[in-house]
Order: sequence, then structure tokens, then C-alpha cells
Amino acid sequence: MYGKLWNFVNQYIDKEHALAVYLPILIVGWTIIGTVLGMGVCSVIRINLVQSLSDIVCVGGYAGIILGLFGGILYLYRK
Repeated sequence: MYGKLWNFVNQYIDKEHALAVYLPILIVGWTIIGTVLGMGVCSVIRINLVQSLSDIVCVGGYAGIILGLFGGILYLYRK
């Protein structure tokens, strides 16, 4: 996934600005994925979403930072 996104960004954006676009896309994408999955889990196990909202947002934020930022940096470091 990281490689496909990197190739997609490089296809439309010049190499000087690709890094500035690549990492924010990863962070936002993983944050949205983590938040949606958290809401889905709370819905499946019938937990009140309003009471668990801070936990859901926290999970989404950690997913964005750990998987998005650090994962993107590690991918670029290996490349």
C-alpha cells in the first residue's frame, strides 16, 4: 500500500514536493481508517458511541501517527 501510494503521488507531483504530500495523505488516511474501524467495533458490540467517542478518536489518532507517519518514514527510509 505504501509503495502504490508513493508511485501515485510521484506520478502527479514533482519529486521536490512529493514528500510533503505523501506523509499527510498517509496520516489522514490511517486516522480515518482507525476511526471508522473503532466506530464499527463499538457498533458491533453495542457500546454507546457518544460515551466512547474520546476512545475512538484516540485510537484513530494513534493509528494515524504510528501507521501513517512512522510507517511512511520507515518506507521512505528503506527506499
